[in-house]
Amino acid sequence: MAVPQQSRHNLSHSFVVNPTITFTTQESGEDVLLVVRKHPLTQLFWIVNTFLFTLIVILINLFIPQFLDANHIIVFNFFAVSFIVSYVWVNFLLWYFTVGVVTKIRIVDLDFYNLLYKEFSATTIAQVSDITTKVGGFFGSVFNFGDVFVKTEGFEQNIMFDDIPQPEDVVKIINELMPKRAHGGI
Repeated sequence: MAVPQQSRHNLSHSFVVNPTITFTTQESGEDVLLVVRKHPLTQLFWIVNTFLFTLIVILINLFIPQFLDANHIIVFNFFAVSFIVSYVWVNFLLWYFTVGVVTKIRIVDLDFYNLLYKEFSATTIAQVSDITTKVGGFFGSVFNFGDVFVKTEGFEQNIMFDDIPQPEDVVKIINELMPKRAHGGI
């Protein structure tokens, strides 16, 4: 198997091979081979928004003393900072906890859409019938991130990893785990 035996990850922890983690539905003897999250570049939208919100608050603070007293300015800044910190925290949590896990036995996809709604999908490696990867656009091609679609037989759960780094490596790892089909293919 081409999966490295020692742990390997990138700086953002968005592509971790052989991590030393466990998860709640993990079965005994089920080793985690791969953990993937969205590529950090896909998070630039909310990071840039955070800087813009902060800049707007700073600019408002330059002009607001002319119109409001100190108590109103303190209340305004309290709510502005609370909003910005909450915005950053929620977006970070959504990125961090939306995760794909590949084990020797199954593939797990946990998607958080907001703090109150999550979707859990899982399938066994034996049920996987097809794997497709899609890398598109300038940034996806330059920074090597894209989508991986794991299709299963029949009406079973289909799994999708969105905007993950090194999608070809993920497909390669899953393909090597898939059992050989009786008619000679994978």
